[in-house]
Amino acid sequence: MMKQKLPTILFVEDEPEVRFELKRFLQRYSRDVMTAGNGEEGLALFQLHTPDIVISDIKMPKMNGIDMAKKIKELSPEQTIIFTTAHSDNNYFLEAIEMQVEGYILKPVDLGLLKKKIHDIHRNIEFEKQKRLYESILNDVAQMQNTMLAVYNKNGLPVFYNKKLLTFLGYASLEEFLNRYESLSKRFEKKEGCFSPDNNEIQWIKEIKGIAEDKRIVSIQDTKLSESKFFLVSLSDKTESQNIIVTFSEVTSIVKEKRQYKHEAYTDELTQINNRTKFNILLDKAIDKSKKDQSNLSIMLLDIDNFKQVNDRHGHTVGDNVLKLFTTLVLKHIRTTDSLSRWGGEEFILLLSGTTLENAKITAEHLRLIIEKYDFGIDKKLTCSFGVTEVHSEDTSKSLFERVDRALYKAKDSGRNRVVIINE
Repeated sequence: MMKQKLPTILFVEDEPEVRFELKRFLQRYSRDVMTAGNGEEGLALFQLHTPDIVISDIKMPKMNGIDMAKKIKELSPEQTIIFTTAHSDNNYFLEAIEMQVEGYILKPVDLGLLKKKIHDIHRNIEFEKQKRLYESILNDVAQMQNTMLAVYNKNGLPVFYNKKLLTFLGYASLEEFLNRYESLSKRFEKKEGCFSPDNNEIQWIKEIKGIAEDKRIVSIQDTKLSESKFFLVSLSDKTESQNIIVTFSEVTSIVKEKRQYKHEAYTDELTQINNRTKFNILLDKAIDKSKKDQSNLSIMLLDIDNFKQVNDRHGHTVGDNVLKLFTTLVLKHIRTTDSLSRWGGEEFILLLSGTTLENAKITAEHLRLIIEKYDFGIDKKLTCSFGVTEVHSEDTSKSLFERVDRALYKAKDSGRNRVVIINE
């Protein structure tokens, strides 16, 4: 197997010492590291070299990281960008979230986390290259005898299934199969990211033509193994006979890997709940649904009080265990329809769909008392501060988060271990 090339990286940071130290670190995981001291220099280097990954600070002179990233995205919408940021960068940070970049790492930079980010992104880049290569050779193997293959006439009716397809389906002949199923699409399973016909099962070929070629994934249960297999469907209708040749190329391992990457990208590694990236996606959807249905939506920001003392006194291993216990405790006392995410550090965020502000306050007070009374296995009681608000008709995700963040700040500033509501 050909050895994969390491990615090229553009690192933009205005602090010389940080830039020097992180460049040395990044060189271990890149075949070329370019550095710039501000957004203008970074943009110029990007235009010259088009690196695989851009890592940039947010606050910088001349041109900040946000403005540089916007110009890069205009030039290359699919460009991979990671921001480094500090807690004090809230205004910039919220703007960065809306850009849907690939990652955010808080300063001081956790080198282990940075290494993992680069590794995961490089793996995804290689995956996309592999997928494009794979698709480019599908036409070459479409007629091979060991490929699952079906032939349909110009009206979309089946006229031939090859032996491999019939064996997979568990039938000896096409006639036998059609006696049981009106259409092959009856065997397509409804799974996330997979095609299944909306209405007319017989016209599924016409329907699947309307979606992008790389999205034509179907899930079919393997009769012998009783497990789902995934196939990329390829269509060829430019034949002299006017028949449509359909091939099914198995991509089960690729689909499962992609789903695993997606799970890792959206899941907090420590607590195994949604991370900040996933929360932002859920929040946008929840706001849209709330406005469309004219239903209530409340949001709650939780911060464990004085958590740094736990790490300082007992160590990070104990601190991590406390965070996991905290997560389990909260999940136990909220509805299955509520969505808990880890915002970062000791901060968590809770979406409460169909919940009025008054009921959200009751929930927050209930959680506050439960947390205060719970034994986390350390030599002190833990408490938690809560900020609560609800969505308004004119709200965006940014305005809603800014409001709940203000509420949490007020709760902590006024003594901690309390619930504060701000609704304007």
